[in-house]
Order: sequence, then structure tokens, then C-alpha cells
Amino acid sequence: MRAVVFKDFHAVELVDVPQPGIEEPGDALVRVTTTAICGSDLHVVHGRIPGMTPGGVLGHEFVGVVEAVDGGVRRFAEGDRVVGSFTIPCGACWYCDRRLFSRCPDQRVFGYGSFFGDVAGAQAEYVRVPNADLALHGIDDSMSDERALFVGDIFTTGYDCASEARIEKGDVVAVVGCGPVGLMAILGSWGFEPSTIYAVDTVSQRLEMAQSLGAIPVNANDVHVPSFVQDRTGGRGADAVLECVGLVPALLDSIDIARAGGRISVIGVHSDQELELPLNTTFVKAIDLKFCGTANIIGRWDDAMAMVSSGVARPDAIISHRMKLDDAVRGYELFERREALKVVMTP
Repeated sequence: MRAVVFKDFHAVELVDVPQPGIEEPGDALVRVTTTAICGSDLHVVHGRIPGMTPGGVLGHEFVGVVEAVDGGVRRFAEGDRVVGSFTIPCGACWYCDRRLFSRCPDQRVFGYGSFFGDVAGAQAEYVRVPNADLALHGIDDSMSDERALFVGDIFTTGYDCASEARIEKGDVVAVVGCGPVGLMAILGSWGFEPSTIYAVDTVSQRLEMAQSLGAIPVNANDVHVPSFVQDRTGGRGADAVLECVGLVPALLDSIDIARAGGRISVIGVHSDQELELPLNTTFVKAIDLKFCGTANIIGRWDDAMAMVSSGVARPDAIISHRMKLDDAVRGYELFERREALKVVMTP
């Protein structure tokens, strides 16, 4: 079968690889009908996530049709349409028993290499899904692949970030960083009925998309963002700030943007080992600072899917490029250069 594989640092290629099959109890084999390139795929390709070896199949966002199941699979059968979670929890540990699936110490990730379970990814014609009863979610026949696709990763990740911010009806929300996850955080936030969402970024294309999703765009190149938000909130600042960048300056700006007693929910992936945190400001303002870590996809995706099914959220609005799997290398190049907001591929 055709698959997108890690060739070397900063390089991917499309090659023929053996088609996967059932290997473990609880496995399902899924024929991929739609897949996507995620920002964290670039982390793998660039070596920020170690453990990927040449020839490893990439990708963790996918929708497909169940082709075969192990006898232990109870929730799915051949012919079912499904979306996959990007993480595969064990389902049996202390954390999984409490539905804290993203904290599972034995969780695996599609297309992340040996340090994350060495499970082949889904940018391919077929993908093997371990622990399928937990790692797959059924899709109603009335829902398109593109509408369901992001429930398995970035939309539910954005929704998770908004949930952890404890947004209340009428709140003022600021989303810092309007890449795909930040845009999904905007969509997820609307489910909690805030009065206003400010979208902060420096890239005009992203700000335009954020505006189309109902947020007020704020270009950080043009204004001092904390002052901008304070001027529009009676000097207070935002009730909730969703940090979707993963860089120290964005986190420090979030502390300034939040009002006294405000809440910051961090979903941006931070890799710096140290941080000079303005402790006095954070303490005096009584900021609640929540690091989300890996999003609890399986714990949240019923609610996320309900938002998509009802039409409250349309995550597919961020798709900028549609192409065949044969064009995957070009898709990665466009995504790398930020010429594509979201690339979706069909085998």
C-alpha cells in the first residue's frame, strides 16, 4: 500500500509499504478514506519528538471504514465508519479508570515512533488500530469525513483547552495563537457562550480565519495586546486566556492579558526546560495557570462530536488544501512554509 513515511530529518516521502493486519487482541484494520497533516507531524519530522526511524509511517488524524476486527472488539464491525483518536490509551490503568485517558502512562500515538509505542501512522491507505473499542469513535452516515476528521485530534484538543479554562457564560476570552489548534480553541470556546473572543496572532491569514469563526482579530504586530484587551474590558483584562502557541513569550503575554483572578489554559506544546516566571505578578493577580498537557481526546470527544453534529462547530472550515495522498510531499512543503493552514488528503 502507499504511505507517507519519515525519510530523514526534514524529509518525508511516499513509498509502498506492506499493508498492516490484525496483530493484537482488540485490533481493528481501518481503510483510510481521509487523513490530514498536523503541526505535530512536523515535530516528528524535525526531530523534536525522538524515536522515529526511516520508513516509519506518519500521521495520526484519520477517518475511515472498518475492514476487519479481532474477535475481542465489541463496539465495531466491518463496514462501520469511524474516526480515530490520535492517542491510544491502555484502558485499564488508574488514570483510564477515571477517564483521564491522556495521563495513561502506557498510551501510544499513531506515527510517533518507538518512544510512543511504535504504531504505524495513518497517512496511508490502511491503518491498524490497537485497542479499537477505545481508540475509535463511530460516525453517523449523514456526517462527511471532513466534518468528523478533527474530532480525533485538533478540534477536541481545542475544546479540551477551552474546558480546562472553565469558561462561563458571558466571559471575555482571549485565544493567543491562531494556528489550527488555536482556531479550534475558538470554535470550542463558543460552546460555553462567552460574550467575546479575542484572537491574537501576527499572521494575517490566521486572523482572517479567526474573524470568520466569530472572534475579534488582534494583530500583535500592531497593538500592545494586554492594553488592547484591558481598554475594552473596563481595565480588567480577559476572564480566560487560551495559550495555543507553546513559546515562552506567548505564555508571559497571557499572564498580562488575563484579569486579576483570571484563568490561563495552556495547550501550546512547551519544550523549554526553564522559564523565568514573573511570580509576583502572577501571585498578586491570583492567576489560575493550567497546563493541559496532551489533550484528553477520548474523555472529551463525545461532547466535541455533539458540537459538530449539531452544527454549533464546523471544524472543516479551516481546511485550506485538499489533495490526493500522492501529493503528500507537496502538502508537507506547503504546511512547512505556512502557505497551507490545514492540508487534508484522500488515498
